[in-house]
Amino acid sequence: MRPAPGTAHAPPRTARVPHRLTRTTGRANRTTITTHIEESPMSTTPTFSVPALPRRTAARLVAGIVAVAALTGPAASLATAGEVPAARTAAGLRTAAAAADWPTLRAGGKGTSVTALQHLLNSRGQSLTVDGSFGPATTAAVKAFQKANRLAVDGVVGAGTWSRLVATLRDGAKGPAVKAVQTLLKARGQAVAVDGAFTAAVTAKVKAFQKSAGLTADGVVGARTWAALLNGTPSGGGRAALAKQILAQKQIVLATVHPGGKHAGSTARQNIVDTANGRGALTSPWGDKPNRRVALDPRMLNGLLKLGTQYGYRISVSEIVGGDHSGNSRHYAGIAFDITHINGRHVGSGAPHKQFMAACKKLGAPEVLGPGDAGHGRHVHCGWSR
Repeated sequence: MRPAPGTAHAPPRTARVPHRLTRTTGRANRTTITTHIEESPMSTTPTFSVPALPRRTAARLVAGIVAVAALTGPAASLATAGEVPAARTAAGLRTAAAAADWPTLRAGGKGTSVTALQHLLNSRGQSLTVDGSFGPATTAAVKAFQKANRLAVDGVVGAGTWSRLVATLRDGAKGPAVKAVQTLLKARGQAVAVDGAFTAAVTAKVKAFQKSAGLTADGVVGARTWAALLNGTPSGGGRAALAKQILAQKQIVLATVHPGGKHAGSTARQNIVDTANGRGALTSPWGDKPNRRVALDPRMLNGLLKLGTQYGYRISVSEIVGGDHSGNSRHYAGIAFDITHINGRHVGSGAPHKQFMAACKKLGAPEVLGPGDAGHGRHVHCGWSR
């Protein structure tokens, strides 16, 4: 602490407090040991000087003195006060980051999570154009960040890179990292402006998201909240919350018409709108199970959402519970959807359906059908277990 103007610190005093300890080492010989304990001007740690002694006697004496110092020195007072050393705090933060479920992003990815990544890289000194596309410039920026932080320089953004890239944000923060939070909140169904200012209104939206995700609703964006925002997975959140997030995704296009009939109430988009409003999704009047309200399965909704947010696909959903399907179809159980377009290409006409089908399986869908399967030459069907 600096002295007030016009004053000076008094020189520190050195305290010398002698203590006399007497130890009998044998019946005929009595040895008197005098130990001086001195406090140096720069430290309160005692220093000891001990005359030459028999080896065993000296060892026992030094051990006792060290034990006393451990109980009375600065470390003891720190523990008594209940304070946590900085190293332990940092370890706790690393543990929380490691425990979070981070997505993996790499070259070729697109979507909201990539947009957030670019904002975060800019917050760390990069100057990327934020376009939501994981291209060569983003790959180079990721590698530069990884090299600077002594990470594996592979251009792939996984748990290790995310945990170093994100920062804990709260009310009052400003900058590109806040834009990343706002971008993700908006994509997860929260109405916020992406202006880089962490205001009270943003805090309220963070709390709302945290509550839907089953997290501590404190308004502070730490590792677990970052991971939940990036994944688009409100663990503990209901189907309505997931449906609202799907509606907010520009890369997920929901059909407003049917391929084989007219019924506005059972289109893919209306199925999701009804779910977001807390209602069941409606089947079409011409299907095998007509005019029924079906609760859409959160696993299926989460899979659909992640295909856009985590895998970066631009997709067109043709049917969910609407349309005409076989009598025992998973569509009628609210656990399947059909995709006609992937990244602007029609399935069966150059769309990357094999990679997409593999992603569906990885997201937990055991029934995945597409070109090469009977009746699925022009669309991909992804269905979850009953």
